[in-house]
Order: sequence, then structure tokens, then C-alpha cells
Amino acid sequence: MAFTGIFEAPKITPSEYGLFSIAKPDTKSKEDQWVRGFSQEWDTGVRSLVNYDDTDTTTDTIVTNNTPTRYTEINPFFIEAEDYRSTLGVPGFDYIARVKRQLEGATQKALETELWDGVIRKGESHANKALSSSTATLVNGTTALSVVKALALLDYTMAYNSPCGEDGVIHMTKDAAGLLASSYMLLHSKETGHLQTISGTKIIVGSGYTGTGPDGQTGATASATNKWMYGTGTVKVVLGDVDVVTDTLAQGYDVAGNQNDLRLKAIRPAAVYFDTTIHFAVRVDLSA
Repeated sequence: MAFTGIFEAPKITPSEYGLFSIAKPDTKSKEDQWVRGFSQEWDTGVRSLVNYDDTDTTTDTIVTNNTPTRYTEINPFFIEAEDYRSTLGVPGFDYIARVKRQLEGATQKALETELWDGVIRKGESHANKALSSSTATLVNGTTALSVVKALALLDYTMAYNSPCGEDGVIHMTKDAAGLLASSYMLLHSKETGHLQTISGTKIIVGSGYTGTGPDGQTGATASATNKWMYGTGTVKVVLGDVDVVTDTLAQGYDVAGNQNDLRLKAIRPAAVYFDTTIHFAVRVDLSA
């Protein structure tokens, strides 16, 4: 049979309105300064914000917080991609470059999943929060709202309760975004390429977002009709270099059971987190 050739694989294209549309990764910071953990400073933890009249007799206290957030402790994690295949009939192209490309292309989704569900940080009891951490403040309790009402109330609540009046960032699943788009509730920013509300609040629609609610809350399990949205402060991402343990295909040979297989792995350190001075959750009924 004649050899028919192989077409080059198309480039992996992460979701256009995902995490990286808002949180541009910091890839310049030296890994030895953050990979074992670091502190993030925030200016948004205002202890007191007060308006006075010119005679100092009438005051209006806007913010009072005796224990404001000044720093958050961030624990990075590692993302790994694996390519596993038989050594028989391996064509002559670079499989090490391939597994690197796979990790690069899948990094956004891996970050989104950890940001929302926080399996690593919760399992290791890290101090940094996931979207679904139990510390999220509920908007409208555990009573589900239509997706339109949920977005409007979340947008308002975030800005009003932000110590500095920031818009913050809204996080939602793709099905919720689809329904909101059909109601003309989402806008595309031509300048930056991200989605936002009519009032300008940035929106992340993550492929790795599962829609689950805060830990321990009624209705936290996501379903086709039951999802949650979150509102947070500024979201940040730090990424390290992609590294492959094996320098050659021979080093990736899997000797277990003499299966004639290659096991190639690419790995990179990462951190994804948000300013917790804004952290709200609202339950959504997608059928309403």
C-alpha cells in the first residue's frame, strides 16, 4: 500500500473569551522567585473610607474593615500533558515538540479548572481561594435566579461592595454566556477583545469552568439547568517554562511489560488567583 503522507496538525486554539482574554499570563517573572510560593500584595484592602463635610460635623462612613486584606499567600501547582504511543511505526517527526505544543494549547483550560474547582488548593489546604471556596458570599442566598437577573444582580453587588468601587471580573460557563448573548446582555470590547457587561465589568467564559457552587451550599452540584456564576476582584496568572523530562524519544521508552510504548510528558509550574476583596456567588436557573 502506498504511503499517503501526514498533514501537519492544526494549532490548538484555546477558547477566545477564556481566562487569558482577561488575565494575561506573567511569563517573565523568574521561577525561583515564585514557584515554591509567594505573597501577592493588594491595595484594595481599605481599612476605612469616610466622607466629611467642611466643618467636620457630618460624616458618611463608606468602608470599615478592621482586618483588611493586604497580602494573600499563593501556592503554585504544576500542569502536565502526556503523549503515549507505540514505538512501532513512529514517523519521523518531533514528538517532543508535539507534547510541548499540547501543553501550551491546554494550559488555559487547566488553569480555569483549578481556578473554579480548586481541587489542588483544597486538597492541600492552601490558603489561596478557588471560585467555589466556601468563603464566597452568596447573592440572593441559594435561591436560583434567571441568568439575566443573576448577571444584573451580581454586577451591581460586586461594584457596590467593592471597598474601592471596582467592577471586578465575572466568571461563567459557556451555556450561561450563550443565553445571555441571546438576551443582548454581553458586549465585545473591540479594544481588548474580551467580553463585558453593559456597565463594563469584564467577563471570563471558561472552557474549564464547571458551574459548581460554593462548597457546602444547597444546590452546589452543577447540572444542565443548575449553574453558578462568580464575581471576583482582579485575576492574575503566572506561568513557568514548559519542560520535557526526556531529551530524546529513547529516554521516553516505557519499559513496563515490554509494551514497546513511548511515554512523553511536558510539565510547567503555574499559579492562578484573584483579589478576594470581591468574591460573590449567585445560583442560576438556566431554564428560567
